[in-house]
Amino acid sequence: MGRNIYSLVLLLYFQISLQISLDEFVSLTSSQKDALDQFRDAVSSKLPHDYMREDVFLMRWLRDQKFDVSRATSRLLKDVQWREDNDIDHILQEDWSDFDREYRVLVEGCDKSGRPVLSLPVGDWDLRRAIVAGQSDRLMRYFSKLFEEAAMVTRWFQKNEQRAVQATMIFDMGNFNLIQQGCARCIPIFVHILAVYEQHYPNFAHRVIAINTPELALPIYDIYKSILSRDVTDMLHIFGRNKKEWQQFLLEEIDESQLSKNLGGKNFETLDYGDFRGLNTSLYSCAYLNFLRN
Repeated sequence: MGRNIYSLVLLLYFQISLQISLDEFVSLTSSQKDALDQFRDAVSSKLPHDYMREDVFLMRWLRDQKFDVSRATSRLLKDVQWREDNDIDHILQEDWSDFDREYRVLVEGCDKSGRPVLSLPVGDWDLRRAIVAGQSDRLMRYFSKLFEEAAMVTRWFQKNEQRAVQATMIFDMGNFNLIQQGCARCIPIFVHILAVYEQHYPNFAHRVIAINTPELALPIYDIYKSILSRDVTDMLHIFGRNKKEWQQFLLEEIDESQLSKNLGGKNFETLDYGDFRGLNTSLYSCAYLNFLRN
């Protein structure tokens, strides 16, 4: 039982992710600007894509390492190698249709600051089924694919003059089952999710909100909360089964027109990640999400 609860805590615990607007993200002091210039000079020739040379991308790594150019350089180049070793550039072209149906990620709309809002019905994910079927490695790769896809969504928003460098993520634990999601063999999957986020997609999450969390997990979070930094506790919000409580919090951050009904909003439908494929990404914006949903 202890290891099962620990796996739940791992799922909900994300590393520090600064909550910041695009203007704040690229607004620099003189010394920070010098660090950015040094960082760019150190890595530009080794980056395989143009978007990686843009300030907003480079700043993710600098801010993650508190503007230590040497450490940021090491982290970013390790990420480039990881992408090459795991063929991340082509991960979205692989056939994920079976896992997309089983482990859905939904795009709700935008929060009140124009950030994309993603909801993940974790309680519906049967991790154990994939593990028993010998698909653990593919499942871990699938979650890497989800991060890559989410990062692309934010880049599309930026290209269309949407002021978003981060996303709000809602984890719905409503149907969480210790057998299907909390098994001992599920723990490496959770560890992989956390490792990929921390090492390869720093500063992606503005808010991480868990709702319908099993009551037996809440006291454990209360223990962890006392040793977490202010940055983490400001970003991470965990709610139990009290629907009124978590809906009130969501609606403070996100207008009801941007949420599905099961989350306290007005929309009957949400957009699946899969709905994005083949669409005109040059139109990506909060207004475009509303158009697609309606």
